[in-house]
Amino acid sequence: MSVLLRRSLEYLCAGLLFVIVAVVFINVVGRYFFRAPLRWSDEVAQFLFLWLSYLGALAALMGGRHYSLPNLIDLLPARLRVAAKTVSDVIVLAMLAVMVWCGTRLVDLLQHQRSPAIDLPIYYVYAALPLVSFLMALVVAFQIVRRLRGGPELGHEAAESVPSRGEPA
Repeated sequence: MSVLLRRSLEYLCAGLLFVIVAVVFINVVGRYFFRAPLRWSDEVAQFLFLWLSYLGALAALMGGRHYSLPNLIDLLPARLRVAAKTVSDVIVLAMLAVMVWCGTRLVDLLQHQRSPAIDLPIYYVYAALPLVSFLMALVVAFQIVRRLRGGPELGHEAAESVPSRGEPA
């Protein structure tokens, strides 16, 4: 289930990236060849890039691909390894809680502001921070529970089916 969800999220991110590239390309062509730039393209590209960044961070977290020190942690005995990863995840949960809280306050502060070019309520754009932070907190909490029950880490169930570099497929 989590592999399917992560893959879907990765495809959504790829789609957002495609839309960003297409909008910017169309604007460049319009500006330099037809002298008719799209007034809204930069704003749309910025807003989509913000959402892409947050959703990409969520996909990376779900795949176990965020920065860590696996070589150092893997040197620890099994119980200490579980404890170190759990303490790390609790710290991440605390940071994500701060991001949800601050992001919610930011969205609340911006509720009456609209974007200049496309007249979009600006809180739709900045809602990515609390929303994705909350989803990331759910993933981390799920990961803690899974680890304490002795299950595989997130991202490892898919890694076993994909050959690493240099290995034949």
